[in-house]
Amino acid sequence: MPARPALANGEPVEPLPPARQAGEWDDWGDWGADEDWGAHPGVTLPGRQLTEAEARRRRLARRERRRKGPRDEYLRPMVDVTGIKYRLGLDTADTEARIREEFEENQLDSRAAVRFAGVLVTVPLLVGLVVSRLLAEPFFEVAQRYNPEVFALTDRKKVEGAKEVHKHELRLRMDAALGRAPALTEPVLQAELRREAVRLAEEFREANKAALLNLLSDSTAALTLFAMLLRNTEGRTALFSTFGRVLSGLSDTAKAFLIIAGTDILLGYHSEEGWTAAIHLITGHYGYEVEEGPIYAFVAIVPVTMDAFFKLWIFRGLNRLNPASAVTLKNMDRH
Repeated sequence: MPARPALANGEPVEPLPPARQAGEWDDWGDWGADEDWGAHPGVTLPGRQLTEAEARRRRLARRERRRKGPRDEYLRPMVDVTGIKYRLGLDTADTEARIREEFEENQLDSRAAVRFAGVLVTVPLLVGLVVSRLLAEPFFEVAQRYNPEVFALTDRKKVEGAKEVHKHELRLRMDAALGRAPALTEPVLQAELRREAVRLAEEFREANKAALLNLLSDSTAALTLFAMLLRNTEGRTALFSTFGRVLSGLSDTAKAFLIIAGTDILLGYHSEEGWTAAIHLITGHYGYEVEEGPIYAFVAIVPVTMDAFFKLWIFRGLNRLNPASAVTLKNMDRH
């Protein structure tokens, strides 16, 4: 019996497995007929229809190859033929195929991003509308029917209503003095002022109910939107990638212009009036009555803090991510 060969350290060498029988590898030849490996998701070949799962799987695999490809290629030495061809683009057919594949993938991502953006807009609005109008509003009407003071007027609303009633009285007296209306006796005047006060009180109650419905609707829509963005879905990935691709495709001048416009609107010298007006609009939309002191304190602290963090981001982040945009921004801001 012949001795088994051994390595230099004395370990025996395992024999190679027996050759496979002829025909066992024939199924490899059928792969080209069954799978269109070079096809892009959404592109059909004669006699072959891609399913949505196959298109998604191939798109993810192609994205993974594209993310790993340039890194692995640039690890090659400069004398490597494949690395030189990749850098110089000598293989025109391969370059055109990669460009066409990237263009088709960007198109698919853009369409998915638009669909997901539409879903992000419509679904929270519908959820907020259903919760506020179909569920909360009937409940509020029943509560108001059993308790008319459920949406009682605040002291500020009462003062505002008294001013409106006084203006109405002055209008009536002016019309009577000009002869446009008959002279009003005191009982008639008091009855007219009472009707005006009741009308204003009813308007204020309806405004309080509408403000509470707005708060409920907007909070529900915001929670729904946050839950949808929190899920790691393919649509969210396509939306973020499309948004990043659009921003990265802008020129340095356009990026600097957007940064200057945004900072001047939010943090400029005249932004104090804008912040004050925005706070009044938001608080009025939700029925809150805010004093002027807290508003002034908010405007004096929050925009200044945002300005400090934004300057820190320009100094540390933008200079590292896009130095050309940082230089353009500095030159534009100087003039």
